[in-house]
Amino acid sequence: MARIIIVDDSTVQRTILRKFLEKENHQIVGEANNGQAVLGLYQDLKPDIVLLDIVMPDANGITILDQLMHYDRNANVIMCSSTALQNVIIESIQLGAKGFLVKPITADTLLRTVSKIMEMSKSINGN
Repeated sequence: MARIIIVDDSTVQRTILRKFLEKENHQIVGEANNGQAVLGLYQDLKPDIVLLDIVMPDANGITILDQLMHYDRNANVIMCSSTALQNVIIESIQLGAKGFLVKPITADTLLRTVSKIMEMSKSINGN
């Protein structure tokens, strides 16, 4: 089970992701509809994973990813976007994102990515 923060300006998208994750007993510890709240939520809640939208009205997800990685270089961030531009995917991975999902996100793809990241995290941390 992972402790997860969902960041997306779309209430519908957050609800869909929440349902997919909770069905598999993952715990949603926080949600945000804007990029400005992410770093504070991360610091307060210390999640295992952050699902982070790239395009939001108030912030660029890439900039938020960069801030998160400067705060915690081991943060497990999965970027989510409706566009799969190669340069955006590459930049996300280079900055430290552990995954990149293209919307619409299926339950299978999301759960497989979360599982893979949790396994990698366990092997790195020796848990």
